[in-house]
Amino acid sequence: MNDDLSLDDQIEILPYDRRWEFPRNRIKLGVQLGAGCFGRVVKAEAVGVKDSEENVQTVAVKMIKSQTNVAALEALVSELKIMIYLGGHLNIVNLLGACTKTLVRRELFVIVEYCRFGNLQSYLINHRNNFEDPLEDPDTKFHGLIMSTADLISWSFQIARGMDYLASKKVLHGDLAARNVLLADDGVAKVADFGMSRKMYYEGNYKQSGQKLMPIKWMAIESLTDRIFSTQSDVWSYGVLLWEIFTLGKVPYPGLEGNHQLVRQLEKGYRMDKPDFAPNYIGEIMSSCWKIDPKERPSFSEMEEMISSQMESTVSDHYLNLNSSYEKLNELKVSASPTEPLGLAKALDTKEKVGKRHSIFSRIITQTKIDPKKLSSRNSSGQVESNKESKNLPCNVNSNTKSLISQIKRRGFSFHQDLAGVT
Repeated sequence: MNDDLSLDDQIEILPYDRRWEFPRNRIKLGVQLGAGCFGRVVKAEAVGVKDSEENVQTVAVKMIKSQTNVAALEALVSELKIMIYLGGHLNIVNLLGACTKTLVRRELFVIVEYCRFGNLQSYLINHRNNFEDPLEDPDTKFHGLIMSTADLISWSFQIARGMDYLASKKVLHGDLAARNVLLADDGVAKVADFGMSRKMYYEGNYKQSGQKLMPIKWMAIESLTDRIFSTQSDVWSYGVLLWEIFTLGKVPYPGLEGNHQLVRQLEKGYRMDKPDFAPNYIGEIMSSCWKIDPKERPSFSEMEEMISSQMESTVSDHYLNLNSSYEKLNELKVSASPTEPLGLAKALDTKEKVGKRHSIFSRIITQTKIDPKKLSSRNSSGQVESNKESKNLPCNVNSNTKSLISQIKRRGFSFHQDLAGVT
């Protein structure tokens, strides 16, 4: 890997680690949790997982919305590769496994942690009436039913930690916002949807129409004017996210449309004021995130330290301790053998009966009603010889299937007789 380049610019050379492969027949899809312009997330059950209640673990499955959207599929593959490379961290949504063997049908499942409290934006809006500010009422204590300033500060700290981890791995987010932060048990905040956002929004795959694709109100000024993206532009977005948090989920830049009018105002020096619920030091961090010169903005590690210094040490230490289990998993991953399963696949109860695996090759033959005996050709002497390409692409597959396979292979997928995967 080239340390001078972002990981986003090196995705093509990242391999797919087949140790994360999870059997498709062990995933039971449930209700939809959310959907965006390109993909959707579904609640699901991973069946046959040891050390889970009744051998079933609740997970979330990411998939593309439309199987005709090759660009969205490419972006989801990129996100999968990035998540494998990243390893685990408490404050990001972590990979649990993937189902890649149905890529011939443009179906890819990326299995991630399930965060039962949903996204931060919705949570803030839905709990506004339960918010109490200890700055106004010092006797306020969190008892699980109210949301306090301490919770807002804790989430801000954790998001900075998650983004610091991404930055340390050269990963740009590109769409950091409250809607892309998920809340799990124990008050844990997890950064989500990294790896996919910038590729989809900014690289010309889609033009703005109908749904406004570009998250203008969260974008740094250099991203809006010059299409420059960096960790420093993520820092700008973090400042907007802080404003969202301390306004309890309000839309940024109230009274301004997310268009050229906003860009002109930002170029003139306009910035949002500190929200009423934000402590002064949070307001100072926001302002520093929105410096016109990216080099003058603080790093995520610096902001993490700033916020941590204002928190009770027991609180920050609590989240540091929670991350130790992820660090241990990262160590185990490094020391694991090349054939040892990872993630959910490692926890599979192999004693359970698993449905017979059918190869991509067999499915193509079945779907196209091809007689396998015909997958041969005659040479100039009239002798029958095996088709050299049949292992990857049957010669008599209809033109639509051939086109599909060729198109996907050009985008970094490999096909084998028993499986399809990502290279």
